Amino acid sequence: MQQRWMFLLCVIASISIFALGGCATPTMPGQTAMAPAPSADQAGETKSELYFVYVPKLVHPWYEDVKAGADRAIAEFAQRGITVRYDWDAPTAADVVQQTQRLEAAIAKNPDVLFVSCLDVAANKPLIEEAVGRGIPVIGFDTPCPGTPLTTFVGHETYIQDGADLAEVLAKALDYKGEIGILLGSPGAENHKQRVEGFKETIAKYPDIKIVAEEYDNDDVERAVNLTASMIQAHPNLQGIFAANASSPIGAGRAIVEAGKKGQVLLVGMDDMPEMVGFVRDGTALAMNVQAVPEIGYWTIVYGVAAANGQTTPIVHDTGSKVVDQTTVDTYK
Repeated sequence: MQQRWMFLLCVIASISIFALGGCATPTMPGQTAMAPAPSADQAGETKSELYFVYVPKLVHPWYEDVKAGADRAIAEFAQRGITVRYDWDAPTAADVVQQTQRLEAAIAKNPDVLFVSCLDVAANKPLIEEAVGRGIPVIGFDTPCPGTPLTTFVGHETYIQDGADLAEVLAKALDYKGEIGILLGSPGAENHKQRVEGFKETIAKYPDIKIVAEEYDNDDVERAVNLTASMIQAHPNLQGIFAANASSPIGAGRAIVEAGKKGQVLLVGMDDMPEMVGFVRDGTALAMNVQAVPEIGYWTIVYGVAAANGQTTPIVHDTGSKVVDQTTVDTYK
């Protein structure tokens, strides 16, 4: 907490003098080198009233914690005379066309900073390049967007280890044998792909565990319910499921309970939505991998204020994650 406050004060001070000299960003796992600091001439006029636009992947309760963190940072800046307001423009579903339309609309608003949670790298890249070409800093959050000119990325830099960690939990519980299925998430989401990659790489070490079903749930709870029910019906020996996003473990857990398979089909999945926390607590799920979601929102605002005033920001701020099971579910926060 003290480290965060010190950095926030450095950002505020740097806005007055157009430099971050003497201030250092907090050291976080996976954080990379800082970009060169701009000169006073490059920084331009100080801005004490800022307008941002966030374009996440979809409407989802997971993002409420991101907004809570952002609002906390905004309140802290307001106490020091810096006003930040933002629009949150989320597609109703994880749909590339919908997100593209919202990104186009966001660029047209000419915000001081644009925040993007990448749904599809190929679709998002030209729009991020367009925004940067117009002089709008673009900060990624939640989901990486490799190969794009982001000013900063805030969130988990790589998600492979998340999948690998949950694979080890599931493999051990299965005594390293049995049939399992995967709910893959959204086809273009880099974080979902990386989690699945890490999960599969780890499961491949155990030849007696067979992946018998893989389905894209598109981060939709009801779709995950139906896909899991179908997996259970099609594979009567199914013993485990890995769910790669915040929605799919909720859907999978519901389907497991409805099928009377609690304790027989073992579930591991991402994030700590309230229903998933309940599933871990009552044993429907073995474990969940939890991110520091409010911190993602908090640091997007901090770096957004810095970037809008021409200041140095880290290339990556990895907010980390950890595995939570029944033994730690009541104490992990």
